[in-house]
Amino acid sequence: MPRLTQAPDLIRVSALHGYIELIESKLVNPDALLSRVGLDRKQLQDANNFVQYQQLIQLLELTAKELNLPYFGLELGRWQSLNILGSLGYLMGNCDTLEMALKNLTKYYHVHQNSADLLLEVDQDYIKLSFLVRTSLKVSVYHAADLALSVGVNLLKQLTDDQIKLSRLELPHSCDDNQSVYRQALGQIPVFNCAQTAIVFERKYLKLPIKNSDKQLFSILSQQLGQLQDTKRENIADHVEVLIKQYLLHEEFGVNLIAEKLSMSARSLQRHLTKHDTTFRELVDDVRCNLAHQYLTESSLSLSNISDILSFSNYSEFTRAFKRWYGIPPKDYRKTHSS
Repeated sequence: MPRLTQAPDLIRVSALHGYIELIESKLVNPDALLSRVGLDRKQLQDANNFVQYQQLIQLLELTAKELNLPYFGLELGRWQSLNILGSLGYLMGNCDTLEMALKNLTKYYHVHQNSADLLLEVDQDYIKLSFLVRTSLKVSVYHAADLALSVGVNLLKQLTDDQIKLSRLELPHSCDDNQSVYRQALGQIPVFNCAQTAIVFERKYLKLPIKNSDKQLFSILSQQLGQLQDTKRENIADHVEVLIKQYLLHEEFGVNLIAEKLSMSARSLQRHLTKHDTTFRELVDDVRCNLAHQYLTESSLSLSNISDILSFSNYSEFTRAFKRWYGIPPKDYRKTHSS
């Protein structure tokens, strides 16, 4: 049995939301900075793109150094909150309470990135939300830690309509200079040189209601994200399957497009998939096979519509593929599997 290698540490490019605007507001062209870490402006325009986490960290550190911005992570954090989490952010915004929102955040955080984990610790009086970066990342995370803490504070304030009072903020680095900048940005000065980035608040705030939440929308979003729960996003094939579902109808769909979304070359992507004993073509086939079953048994879509949704060039091609998967035509399959 082949030995599976760890997937690249990836994060949705939405984690850099506001970067272009912030740098341009300082009358600096961000393109040169992006290119030095292997990124470009186009990649940042699609929030569903993934970049390697190390690229993000390097970009933050490089930008802070080149532009002499010692608190760059805090500055960028002002642009971000639930908006960077995509479907997960919408799900949290439609939960009944803060407790439900945070439980869903930790449950589905792997949809946003696989380079770090969120840990929600509950004791008798206090809650601690910790951001745990994988120790295998051998790069400085100073500004990334500031960014994560800033986003976390903004997120909690947004969810509770600014009703929450935070008891303690923690950062894993030191700060010998102007600590008052943190007070201005976060509302208080963190405790430095801690084990990880973390936010502590009283347990009573878990019961705060989320205003304007929509139970029907929550149900829909929860179902969508639940389909990803079985894949812990621990290997590259899981990422590729998710992206195949997202971009199957894209006019430029193919291995080059998916590789671009993962910030790697098509050859590099194929090499990663080979290590997992699969290919891009096989993953596309698996996705189509599973979706075909789902649409035929759980929807009233016409067969031609299903063929189109699965991006087959014509209905005959869909029928041939379906017979290969299930041994019978899709029309007969629907009859035998209808409730």
